[in-house]
Amino acid sequence: MNYEEIHKPVLLKEVLYYLNLKKGDIVFEGTLGGAGHTVEIIEAIAPTGKIIGVDLDSKAISTATIRLKKFLSNLFLINDCFANISGILRGLNIGSINGFFLDLGLSSIQIENSGRGFSYMRNEKLDMRFDPRSELDACDVVNNYTEKKLKEIIYKYGEERWSSRISKNIVSHRSLKKITHTGELVEIIKESIPAQYRSIRKGHPAKRVFQALRIEVNRELDNLDKALEDGFELLKSCGRMVIISYHSLEDRIVKRKFRKFSGRCICPSDFPVCKCGAEKKAKIITKKVVKPSLDEIRENPRSRSARLRVLEKL
Repeated sequence: MNYEEIHKPVLLKEVLYYLNLKKGDIVFEGTLGGAGHTVEIIEAIAPTGKIIGVDLDSKAISTATIRLKKFLSNLFLINDCFANISGILRGLNIGSINGFFLDLGLSSIQIENSGRGFSYMRNEKLDMRFDPRSELDACDVVNNYTEKKLKEIIYKYGEERWSSRISKNIVSHRSLKKITHTGELVEIIKESIPAQYRSIRKGHPAKRVFQALRIEVNRELDNLDKALEDGFELLKSCGRMVIISYHSLEDRIVKRKFRKFSGRCICPSDFPVCKCGAEKKAKIITKKVVKPSLDEIRENPRSRSARLRVLEKL
């Protein structure tokens, strides 16, 4: 199975519509993946427009280079983290952009073919790094974090109600034998969740824990927060941010940032005065979050949890 057969870009028509693309635009795409959206964006901004395609995974860059070989004059392909947008643009001598796009979902190629343990449906080495050059991997987290810290990240990043039992059982199992593969971890998680709850909860029992580990290993939420702040500063007037998120933690950050940029106070309700310094610098285009149609979900079930939000800089 090749990449084109397993990858389907999510909310493609909506992304193209909301980016409001014009010939000659410069677009920052921070989650290149298999370049499913990229081809269509290039068609809209060609012949003079440019895309800065960024991905932490060097394999994604290699795949995109082959897939987009006839568009290379419109592309800058960068193996880096989207949170480094300021450094990336500085290195390219680009001062500002017309569009900023992130699709925060795990690409199909990472799930199906990476061999890095992103999927709880395959028995692979515990890794979960987008960038193989990073020091911390999922094996380190599972085997070296304290029980308290494991519980904290599983609850915070996975919103897993059984985080205490799962972390306790992980520590118990690793005291006998190092946990090195996803299959071992999945069994520990299943054992930790009472059978009556496993049968009624939505999704795979290990889904939330795997999400939590992946977020911790790749510092996903910190990177998203920084990318939104820095990316907004680099947007031209009337430039747009289009973000697709897939779980409540990501969507909450995007929603909160967009509210701040649009001038709405984001301080806790018990603060007597505003301390966030909210100033109206943008307008929110999507008053309600945009979701995939039923037809798209039927064609691509992985799109089910996608949520798209759009902001336009004043």
